[in-house]
Amino acid sequence: MNAGTHVIGAIAAGAGIYSLYAMPFSLTSLEGAVYTGSIIMGGLLPDICQPFSWIGRRIGPISKLINKAFGHRTITHSILFVLFLYLITGSLQDEWGEAAHFGITIGAGSHLLLDMLTPRGISLLYPVKYKMKFPVTTKTGSFAGEGLISTIMLMWIVYFSMHYF
Repeated sequence: MNAGTHVIGAIAAGAGIYSLYAMPFSLTSLEGAVYTGSIIMGGLLPDICQPFSWIGRRIGPISKLINKAFGHRTITHSILFVLFLYLITGSLQDEWGEAAHFGITIGAGSHLLLDMLTPRGISLLYPVKYKMKFPVTTKTGSFAGEGLISTIMLMWIVYFSMHYF
């Protein structure tokens, strides 16, 4: 999936989780803005292992180092990485720490689910090298597949916003 789809997917996942889980903050507060920004960052963060990704181009040397050590769609596309983010962000103590904690974790989780929709799949159980993917996949960047997925997620965001704003 491309960066735009990951951003839309992360926001859709964040909206869904917010509607199902009683978050300790309002979306119209500073914490709501931190939650939204953290969701977007979490949605892009797993591609830190890809030097040509949106985030990889911004932190070049670190991305190249991770890619050389682990490759693409391995450790940063695993449950282990999401758990690591969950534990690290869980220690944030500021008034907006909980919003960042939930946002980054949800965004990263959505990234993994979206990349499981591609034929290449991901190493979800890294260090086990088996690539996992959904039975139905779509080519990254394809208008028919990725465009349809983005449209469905945008419809969910609009539906959510009509009920919470």
